[in-house]
Amino acid sequence: MPATRMRFTGTGNSTQYIDLAKALSIQNRKLHRQKMVYTVYGGYFVDSNGSRINLNVAPNTWVVKRAINRGFAQWRKMIAKTLDNSQGLDTGKYSDFKVYLDNQMGNGALQPKDASGGSIGSGEWDYATLTTEDGNAPPDQFELQIVGPHTGTPGAYTRVALVQSWVDSRARPDTDDPDINFHTSSEDPLTNLFDAADADDEKIQVITTEGDAPPYATEVMFGNAAAPGSSNNLQRVSSAVTTSANAIMPIHGFEAICGLIQIDFGSADPLDWELVLDVEANGVKF
Repeated sequence: MPATRMRFTGTGNSTQYIDLAKALSIQNRKLHRQKMVYTVYGGYFVDSNGSRINLNVAPNTWVVKRAINRGFAQWRKMIAKTLDNSQGLDTGKYSDFKVYLDNQMGNGALQPKDASGGSIGSGEWDYATLTTEDGNAPPDQFELQIVGPHTGTPGAYTRVALVQSWVDSRARPDTDDPDINFHTSSEDPLTNLFDAADADDEKIQVITTEGDAPPYATEVMFGNAAAPGSSNNLQRVSSAVTTSANAIMPIHGFEAICGLIQIDFGSADPLDWELVLDVEANGVKF
């Protein structure tokens, strides 16, 4: 399997982001589509000042993938309807569905560097913009992020969170399923037809009340935590701690949905640092 080794550098402890699809496209000079699961085999982190680096990604759950696929379907539908209404037009050669990780991520994702620290720059990398249809009001245009809360207000969103949008579109699980009134069922004549001494009453209560609610929170989930901070909505996949005596530490392998990675240093204060990752160049579709 082809792997691409990429080097990223920075200074200080500001939160940074990597878009692996963008970085691979720059370094390999071909479009790597973002809506993939990218595998990082491993790598290493260098900082002579001694610090801790944390690598966070969107939670690798079926909900997150379903939410992204829903956004992708809406984006494709918007394009298809627009092109159908405007005969003769076509999409750009490198048109692709691209999203942000969270509401802190901007367009300035880190670019791969060569051995001397030089960057060759990037070409066009536009994140998907959706436009609503409303004949009675100006259209609402917004971009997409995977986790966290929406950015903006109804009718004036600038970012729409895919997981939040998916949650809002789904029916909630019943609090009690099956919904059985124990008092009614325990006194029903047919239920008690062969109940010689009410011996089944306690059994009925146990059977109908144990396991009648889902084993997870119905309103929130990973990717859509109760607190709005992005750190509450991401999944920690690797960490490395350096010291002045041991300035190079390994990075463990992980998977990144849409190739999006948040680099967080917490309270650490690195000087000039570098992060080298071995990335599987061919992502896996989902």
